[in-house]
Amino acid sequence: MLARRRVTAALLLFALCMLAFVVHAQDKAVGQMQFVKAEWAYEVRGEGDYDPNPSGVFSRNSRAYAYLEVEGFTVGDGGTDPLVDLRVDVVLRSNSGLKLYSQENLVEYTLNSPAAPPSRVWFYIWVDVPWWAPRTTYEAEVIVRDLVGGLDVIERRPIVIE
Repeated sequence: MLARRRVTAALLLFALCMLAFVVHAQDKAVGQMQFVKAEWAYEVRGEGDYDPNPSGVFSRNSRAYAYLEVEGFTVGDGGTDPLVDLRVDVVLRSNSGLKLYSQENLVEYTLNSPAAPPSRVWFYIWVDVPWWAPRTTYEAEVIVRDLVGGLDVIERRPIVIE
């Protein structure tokens, strides 16, 4: 009877350890893709070449830019499927959380067969702030979807219109 309890306890402990290992491995896989850089900008000219706007304050009737870099996305095998396939969605919310604007597939980044797949991808987005936009703080949400690996990463930042 005592031996049977020990075997049951050992099997239960083994199962719990395996479960913890699987959950930890899934957390790592989901957490791989990340924003390396996500900054508001006055202007973007190219990769790493932009004028940062750390306050995220823009005037009405202007263009608000965001410069972003992401890494940790999945690189596929190629062949008939893309090596890298990313989509970028944008959502703008009021300070109470109400969705004011959203755009899916604002950026589509697909590489089918480059010589060497990149480890990091950069892109920028912009919005023309209407002259009639209420002066307040909004929340901008950028979602990068990795279609090869099935991963998503989200960056949220306040944006102030004055």
